Amino acid sequence: MTLLPRPAPRPVHKFGGASLTDGPAARRVGELLNARVADCPVAVVSAVEGVTSALDRVAHAAAEGRDELGPVRVRHRSLLAQLELDPEMLNRHFAELATILGAIRSRGALAAHERDHVLSFGERASARIVAAHLNARGLRAVPIDAYDLGLQSDSNHGRAKVLSQSAERVRSALARFDGIPVITGFLAADAHGRLTTLGRNGSDLSATLIGEAIGAREVCFWKEVGGVMTADPKLVPNARTLRALSYEEAGELTRHGAGVLHAESVQPLARSGIPGRVLCVRNPVDAGTLVSSTGSGAEAVGIACRRSVLLVRIAPESAETRAQVHGALARLALEPLHIASAAGELLVVTSSSEELPRELVGLGARVTIERELASVATVGSESPVLDAALHAAGVDVRARWRAGPPATRVHLLPAAQLALAARALHAAAFEIAVPPEPAR
Repeated sequence: MTLLPRPAPRPVHKFGGASLTDGPAARRVGELLNARVADCPVAVVSAVEGVTSALDRVAHAAAEGRDELGPVRVRHRSLLAQLELDPEMLNRHFAELATILGAIRSRGALAAHERDHVLSFGERASARIVAAHLNARGLRAVPIDAYDLGLQSDSNHGRAKVLSQSAERVRSALARFDGIPVITGFLAADAHGRLTTLGRNGSDLSATLIGEAIGAREVCFWKEVGGVMTADPKLVPNARTLRALSYEEAGELTRHGAGVLHAESVQPLARSGIPGRVLCVRNPVDAGTLVSSTGSGAEAVGIACRRSVLLVRIAPESAETRAQVHGALARLALEPLHIASAAGELLVVTSSSEELPRELVGLGARVTIERELASVATVGSESPVLDAALHAAGVDVRARWRAGPPATRVHLLPAAQLALAARALHAAAFEIAVPPEPAR
C-alpha cells in the first residue's frame, strides 16, 4: 500500500458520473488520483452516469407496485466485473435498497425522505467501487459517506441546505483518515439522521463545502468537457473555452443555467478564497478553466441558457396578488427567475413547474400561462447590440430584463428558437470568426 506523509493544504478532486460510466472511464479516475497521490488528494464522487435518474424511476415504480431494481443492479455488477472487482461487493447495499423499496411498495406511496434514501445508493455505490479500484492498484483508499463525516443539512428533502456547523465536524473527521478518502457527493443527513440530497448535480456543491471545511489548496472538477465555455457548444459550435473566471462571473453563469457547475457550488469557494478548476478527464494536461478572485478580463463573459421556462401573466396586478404569488413560489420552493410589472400585469418567470399553475388558480385574477419558453443570458454585457442581433435573426423576444453583477442581459423567447438566439448573441458579444476549412 502506498501511504505518504500528508501535506497541507490538500486538494479536492470531484468526479462526475460520466467519469465513472464504465470500466475504462473508472480506470482513468484511478490513473488521475495515482498520479497525484503525493498531494494526498481528497476524492468526491457522483453516481455512475444515469444511475440517479434510474433510481428515481425505481422509487416511483415501487410506489406503483412494480420492482424495477434489476437493471440498476446489473449496471453496477457490470462495472465491478470490468474493473475485476468482487461482483458481490455491493450485495449488502442492494439488500438494504430492496428492503426500502419493499416498504414503499407495500404502502403504495413514496415519501420525500424515502426518495432521498433510494437516490443515495448511487453515490454510495460509486464511492465503494472507486475506493476498491484504488486499493487494487496498490493505493490506500477508504469509502466514506458524507453524512458520516458530519455533513448535516436541514430536512428539505430533494434540495437540502447544508448547515454551517458541519464544517468543523468534516475537518475533524477527515483529519483521522489516512490515504485517499473517497467521499459520496450529493448526500447529507438531517438532525433526525434521515438521508438528504442537495439537488441534481449537488456533488459539485459537496466538493466545495468539503474543500471549504478543510481549507483545500484547490477544488478540481473533472468533467467530460475542457472547461467552462462561452456557450453550450451543442448550441453554438464556435464556443470557446474560458481560461479564467472570477467567482462572481462563474456564479452568474451558473445562476442563469450554465450547467458545467452546480449553481450553488461557487459560493463556498468565494467565501473561503479557494480556487476551483474545471478540467477534462480525457485531457488532464490541459489547464481547463480557473475560477478564482481574478476575473476573465473580458467585457462579455459567456452565454447561459435555460431550456424549460414558464411565463405567468397576472392581471390586474395588486399588492395582494403579489403576496399570493410569492407565497405560492415559497410553498413550491421555486426561485423566480424574474418578477416585474408591465402594463398593469404582473410578470413571473420561473423554471418549468406543473404545480405552479394549480397554485395560482384561486388568485381572483386573470392568469395566463406561457409554456415551451427558454431564457438566454449574456453575462457581462448589457449592450443594445444584443437586442439588435436578436431582432436581425428574427427571434421572437417575449420579455427581457437586467441581472447581475456582473452586468447581464436576459432574453425570454420560444424554446424552439433557443439555438438561433444563442448563436446570434454569441456572434454579437464575442465576434468569433469561423476559421477557414483546412486545405486537403
